[in-house]
Amino acid sequence: MRYCKTCHVHYDTDLEHCMLCNGELEKENDQVEVFKFTECTKRKASRFFSRLFIFINIISILVTLYLDYTDGAELTWSLVVSITNIYAVLMFIMLAVPTIWTSKLTKSIIITVGMLILIGLAIRDHQWSLDYVFPLAVTANIFIVTLLIIVNKKKWFDYFSSLIIITIIGLVPGLLNLLHIVEVSWPSVVCFTYALVTLLGIIFLPSRSSRDEFRRRFHI
Repeated sequence: MRYCKTCHVHYDTDLEHCMLCNGELEKENDQVEVFKFTECTKRKASRFFSRLFIFINIISILVTLYLDYTDGAELTWSLVVSITNIYAVLMFIMLAVPTIWTSKLTKSIIITVGMLILIGLAIRDHQWSLDYVFPLAVTANIFIVTLLIIVNKKKWFDYFSSLIIITIIGLVPGLLNLLHIVEVSWPSVVCFTYALVTLLGIIFLPSRSSRDEFRRRFHI
């Protein structure tokens, strides 16, 4: 039996240092009430249902592609079904990974926009996704993350990495507009302008303590 003079805690273990203050424990022979620690065992996560879900989606992709291919015409509906299956798998994997919800929100918007563009390409009508869905979804995400940082300044770093990623992606609609890939320009201009202003604010507006914290966490 060991005892910590600082915390006044008795340990019925072979520990040499206190778990609270890390101080050295002393041996004693008195019979006193002690803390008994149960053995900690790591619980194995069941992967059966996740593998089954992925397997069913893969089978669905193969079956739909085969059925559409045997018709002799160009692949049409099977591509939409396949993209939907891939989207379901990616969203399942993304949601299963334990991260903060803002990171999941950013990833889900990126995945959703990407899948919508692929569906547009599959049905030979992708212009609506590039003109409206892509820039407006990214703009909304930048606004939400920025608002979270302003409201909850104590946890700004939890949202900061998501803001940087989505802000850089927000510059892409401006490039698409410059290359005349989009037909309706105003959503792309709004997204590019908002993303550029936010990026400049990230660079020049943070306080010195915020910059030091950023360098410390990223080892810069």
